[in-house]
Amino acid sequence: MLSNIPPSDDQPTSAAHVTFRTTPEGPSIAIGVPAEQSCSLIRVVGVAIGIGGSVFGPYLMARALNLVRTGAPWQLEASLVFLASLLPLVYFLIGRRNSSAE
Repeated sequence: MLSNIPPSDDQPTSAAHVTFRTTPEGPSIAIGVPAEQSCSLIRVVGVAIGIGGSVFGPYLMARALNLVRTGAPWQLEASLVFLASLLPLVYFLIGRRNSSAE
């Protein structure tokens, strides 16, 4: 019964792949898609970086400030953590606006 369904261009192909590797030097990821889908991949990676940066940015900034021990007032450190959470989101929103203008 399902064999009567015609193939669609929206179906994943065997040419698309994601590879995760963990080595002693650190983790790595490789993503590959067919050439005609490269624009979609770039869009998805931009969204993932924006969301991931907004989620992990404040934590990483707080860890960095703790490691460096700048001796700065807590207000400045809180402002930097807040900025670390907003910049990836701003990057994502500006990128969406620029891509919709094209």
